[in-house]
Amino acid sequence: MILPRDVRRAIVEHARADLPDECCGLLVGRLSGSTTSVVAAVPMRNVAASPVRYRIDDRQHIDLRRFLRRFSPPLLVVGVYHSHPDGRPEPSATDVAEAYYPDWTYVIVGLKGSRARIRAFALEQARMVPVPMLSGSDASR
Repeated sequence: MILPRDVRRAIVEHARADLPDECCGLLVGRLSGSTTSVVAAVPMRNVAASPVRYRIDDRQHIDLRRFLRRFSPPLLVVGVYHSHPDGRPEPSATDVAEAYYPDWTYVIVGLKGSRARIRAFALEQARMVPVPMLSGSDASR
């Protein structure tokens, strides 16, 4: 997965801004073979308004999908991100149980400790497996 530094920074800023609740948003990008390239993190409203759970606003999700259809070449929702305000960037049992899109990448930012940490996961056979993350400059090497 290619997740540029500016997109990572935007995700962390969103996570800190939504404290003490979890933040959530959608990752927009392109698929090329087995590589997902993220071009933007789009903040969404967490309708769960909870420090331990997130749920993306359905209307915002649909509106974003409609908006993305206008682009050529097409842009897609390629994943979702959310935060663990007082935890590590590891999927919880709820995160796994509510991972409804098997083709998406699931990004989690953990805010526990002095430094935010971000990890990415893919859903494989009802479990989350880590996905390597590259910045755009790393991918060209």
